[in-house]
Amino acid sequence: MNFLTNLKKAAEDTGKIVAKKTTEIIKVSKTKYDIYDAKNDIEKVYADMGREIYLGYKEDKNVAEFIEEKCQEIDALIEKMESLKDEITK
Repeated sequence: MNFLTNLKKAAEDTGKIVAKKTTEIIKVSKTKYDIYDAKNDIEKVYADMGREIYLGYKEDKNVAEFIEEKCQEIDALIEKMESLKDEITK
C-alpha cells in the first residue's frame, strides 16, 4: 500500500509542476506577443510620420507638432516594450 501512496503523491506533484510550468509558458508567450504588437505599432507610427512629413512638404505645411506627438507615442511604446521584456526576464 505504501508504494501506491507514494506513486499517487508523485503523480499529484508532477501534475502540479506541469500545470505551473504550463501557466508560465502561456504568460511568457502572451508577453512576447505583446512585444511583437508594440513593435508593429511603432512601425505604423513611423509610417504615419513619414506620410505626414511628405504631405507637409508637398503642401508647405508645418508638421512639427504632429511629429512631436508621434515621437512621444514612439517613446511610450518603447517603454512598454522594455517593461514587457523585463517581465520575461524575471
